[in-house]
Amino acid sequence: MSKRLSPTRVAATWAAALVVLVVIAFASVVLVNQKVFGPAQKVLQLQDHLVKGEGAKALGLLHATVPSGNALLLDGAGLKAASADIKDFTVAKPEDEPGDNNTVNILATYSIHGVEQQTKYQLKRTGRSWLFFDTWDFVPTTLPTVAISANTTNEVVVNSRPAPLVKGQMTVPVFVPAVIDTGFTTTNFMADSRGLAITDFKKKGTAVKLQTQPTQALKKEVNKQIAAYLDGCAKHQVLMPSACPMSYSTIARVQSDSIHWSIVDYPAAEIVSFDGRWVIRPLTVKSRLELTEQNLRTGIYTEQTIEDSFGFTAKLDVSTTEVKVTPVSSE
Repeated sequence: MSKRLSPTRVAATWAAALVVLVVIAFASVVLVNQKVFGPAQKVLQLQDHLVKGEGAKALGLLHATVPSGNALLLDGAGLKAASADIKDFTVAKPEDEPGDNNTVNILATYSIHGVEQQTKYQLKRTGRSWLFFDTWDFVPTTLPTVAISANTTNEVVVNSRPAPLVKGQMTVPVFVPAVIDTGFTTTNFMADSRGLAITDFKKKGTAVKLQTQPTQALKKEVNKQIAAYLDGCAKHQVLMPSACPMSYSTIARVQSDSIHWSIVDYPAAEIVSFDGRWVIRPLTVKSRLELTEQNLRTGIYTEQTIEDSFGFTAKLDVSTTEVKVTPVSSE
């Protein structure tokens, strides 16, 4: 015959079970409050919107002011491209703002091209949801901007998207974090700036001044025209070809049909920017002269081969598509 529990022991058992349930419920509320409704989750949710190119949702979550400028990186493919190099995004435990128990700072850590970077977010407790769960909002901020400038072009490419310039400049507002690649390529000129990391909301203005450089196609065309000029000079059967750098002086008698110029080393043109225009640095050509000289005193003929180097300069007229090289002086 089984023993029946006394009413006191039954009540104690139920009370203990109730306490356990309350503890479990409280722990569950705390866990859900941290993992689902906590400020760290807001940061992860924001980054998820950025990676997916959901700019409107990201702005609505961030409560950010958008500065004026080209919005090509604030939504869709442009936003995805600016966020694509953000890897291994994690957030640390929220830390209270000193003197303000309702405001927390959250540090996010991630890598860009293998280099660790960090961004600090600030959120404020704004109330409760369903009586138990805290609600958090980002402290309002203003998106940072990137100012891009370039010469010799009226359009650049920003994260694989074309962007027009106005008087050689443009401003691009960006989310944080973002990675900016920009540049341009024309027939004769190019510039490239890659991997600019925007990691701080407080850094409002970042400048990218694209450094224009001659393309290989421009260098090839300039050298081609210089070589054609020198080849033309070498065809003259005179000791001092007109408007050419080569020359030879002698007191002997020389028959013109014995004079033969040839180019030993063609110069490699170096194109540089100077005083707002593109110029060619002074050039040097090495030539060979073969001729027969007759000594005026003895009448003896002597075959000569002379190698020498001569300096000259050339003027460069160039646009994004056209090139003209004009030799202007000789020594």
